[in-house]
Amino acid sequence: MKDNRGGFRFQDNPRSPGRPQQRHGTPTDYRARSSPPQTTLPSNYLQHGYFDSKGNLFPEMLQGYSEQLARQFKRQGLTSTQLRRFFNRARSLERQLDAKTRDFGRLKEDIEMLKPLAAASVGRKTAPDIFKDFIDKNVQLVLSSDNPEVFKRGFIMHFQSVVAYLKYYEEKDKGGYR
Repeated sequence: MKDNRGGFRFQDNPRSPGRPQQRHGTPTDYRARSSPPQTTLPSNYLQHGYFDSKGNLFPEMLQGYSEQLARQFKRQGLTSTQLRRFFNRARSLERQLDAKTRDFGRLKEDIEMLKPLAAASVGRKTAPDIFKDFIDKNVQLVLSSDNPEVFKRGFIMHFQSVVAYLKYYEEKDKGGYR
């Protein structure tokens, strides 16, 4: 329920103290939480990039970090639909790279645009701060490389794994999985 300033009021429900009221289709006010959940990326996140010395994707990119990030995103109210919008944009860039309609150097400009778009989502309060940190850190890693595999096999696969785990946790909370 909105107050007279356009913000959200807290519910007077003893089962959900300190949580902003949210109706379908309305954004959650991420700054209105009484005790914010962890808002930082996992320690050592992307410290060694996506790949080991043999060029294999680190397993934690598809499991450990992805699952941990999905849980944090879920706790902070980010939905799989919101996350998928960004993933679809990144996937579209990957398709352009695969079709060779643009070279990787030119594509980096559009990849970099993910950062201000994530910042705008946080500014509109439709995404938590940790989401912007996630996009910023991954995009920076892609931009620091001249190898398109860092984008395709690293960022895209990691991002897809986070989206999948977030969807899993959403369905699990609805009772869809046993």
